Order: sequence, then structure tokens, then C-alpha cells
Amino acid sequence: MHNKAGKITLALALLCALAACQGKETGPDDTATTAAAPLVAPPITAATADPDAARPLASFVGKDADGDGRLTSAEYANAAQTMFRMMDADKDGAVTVDEHRAAREAMGVALNVSSEEVIAANDSDNNGNLTLSEWMAGANAQFDALDTDQDGAISAAEWDTVSRSGNVPITSPRTKPQ
Repeated sequence: MHNKAGKITLALALLCALAACQGKETGPDDTATTAAAPLVAPPITAATADPDAARPLASFVGKDADGDGRLTSAEYANAAQTMFRMMDADKDGAVTVDEHRAAREAMGVALNVSSEEVIAANDSDNNGNLTLSEWMAGANAQFDALDTDQDGAISAAEWDTVSRSGNVPITSPRTKPQ
């Protein structure tokens, strides 16, 4: 008898749950999910269209999101990813030599290497442009090279030393195929 009462209770609970669905097949209303969905990647204006917005990302202060005087790898990576999106003027997921050069010129950023050299140094599939993955591999290697005391953050002094020397690393850690 006790087992039969449990089965009846379970059946009533299932009926109540089904009645609460009110004819829905599965899941929530589409309108409820789309209205509450967070923005994953809001649109970013190209560096060539708004160089004043992009320019800070080339500086220590612009990368230092929390203003604590140290660049963590997360801050550096966030700035690098944003810069990639700003350089990718046609929003096709790749930065070409022309896009890189145009962004540098618009922002007034001078490097001791050409845009062709930056692309070639990080272009792991040798297709003449950089994907976000290739750009980030180079940015991660650059962060490691700039963090000269290897404490996991770049200080203003480390940044200034490398910036003054003009030897900002441009390559990813891989060996380029010849």
C-alpha cells in the first residue's frame, strides 16, 4: 500500500508539472532568452576610423585597465584582442598587412619593424594575414619578453626599458617554417 501511495503521488506531481507547461514543447520562450542574452562581442570601430580610441591600447597606461601601475597577462591579452578587432577593418576575422599598416599609420604608432615583418613573424599558416589566434600567440610571447623579471606582470619600468631600446619583440614563440 505504501508503494502504491508513492506511485500515485509521483503521478500527480508529473501531471501538475505537465499542466504548468501549458502546451510548451520544450525550453523557455525565445523572446525571453534573446532579450536576456548578454552581448558577447559588441561592435568596435576600426582603428582607422577612430584612431583616438585605439591609440591608448598601444600605451602602458591604456593597457593598464585597473590603473595599478602593473600590466597583468589578462590586461595585456584584453588590450591585444581589442586592438586586433580594431585593426580588422573589414571584420573578416583576419588582419592583413594593409590593415595593420593602416591602423599603425592612423594611430601614429612607429615600430622598428614593418607591418610585413609583424605579419610574417606571427603568421603560423603562412597565408599572409593574422587570425586572432596567431595575433594572441604573438601577444603572449611579447608579454613574456616584456616581463623581464618574470613576476607575472609588466611594470612601468620594464615597459619603459624595452620601449626606449626599440627592441619590442614581434614574434610568437614558435619556429617559423622556412
